Amino acid sequence: MSKQQSCVCRCDTPVPPGLESVGRCVTHFISSVEQTCVEIHREIVLRGVDMERQAAVASYICESAQLLARVSSNLRLTDELKRRILCSFLCLMNLREKLDRVCSVRSVERRSSALAAVAGSPVAVG
Repeated sequence: MSKQQSCVCRCDTPVPPGLESVGRCVTHFISSVEQTCVEIHREIVLRGVDMERQAAVASYICESAQLLARVSSNLRLTDELKRRILCSFLCLMNLREKLDRVCSVRSVERRSSALAAVAGSPVAVG
């Protein structure tokens, strides 16, 4: 008989099987996802995002969404926890949208500067 893992946040709430990899109970995992989304969103707005960070954020979004989906489908949850899980999904979707928007703007800016460089260079006539 194995002892169930307790939350790393020391709340004495057992960690469900779907969240063992992060070591958090459902409530603390949801709070962590929401807080991380806010921090990353702020980071993107203030400093932008390079390709490496973009990949890391996209990976975080996918992993968190998968964990949320796994937990929400395998446990009997209160209506309040269901609502919070849906809000967390919304936070992740908004973060993904912000990431995509910033990256598409950067792509358009690169194309525009490339076109300007091409338009400004002398054309060789043969």
